[in-house]
Amino acid sequence: MKEVRIYPSLKVWPAQGLKLFSLVVFTMLWVFLTQQAEAKKFNGLKVHGDHRILEPIVSEIPPNRSGVTRSDVLSTVKKKMWDLGIRPERPREQSHFLEIELVILSKGTAFSVEVSLKKMAQAYGYDPKVVGSIITLNQGKYGMFGNAGRDKSYVLDVVEEVLEDFIADYKDSNLE
Repeated sequence: MKEVRIYPSLKVWPAQGLKLFSLVVFTMLWVFLTQQAEAKKFNGLKVHGDHRILEPIVSEIPPNRSGVTRSDVLSTVKKKMWDLGIRPERPREQSHFLEIELVILSKGTAFSVEVSLKKMAQAYGYDPKVVGSIITLNQGKYGMFGNAGRDKSYVLDVVEEVLEDFIADYKDSNLE
């Protein structure tokens, strides 16, 4: 006896095939987006004291074609931190701080921004004579490259985007 297999095709059932295809694409897109939006926990982002207070420190930024200054970055970072529920102030313990490093190439054509949590070694039980006075423990990679030849708002938008990723992981890492 001959076995007959029937496979649904778009020619026979075009509406059902299209619905099935749309459902599969939507499901895959939803899974991808929800995985990207999840914050991650890192032991290196766990801090002593109130995690809702974090002092931002921005590295020096030389004059550049975009016109971005250190004060532009600092004010953008502080505003974004307030928006995300973090007070941009020096914590009473002074055991950690947020470092924002924006590097713009001398010709002003490209930039990189990196955000990281720095900790005072002794406050976290490390010997400063061995590891140095400031340490960076295990945390995610929070950085991005871009075209600095564009306007100032583009560079500051990238800083905000990187900061959002950092703050999401920072808050998640400090939840009990």
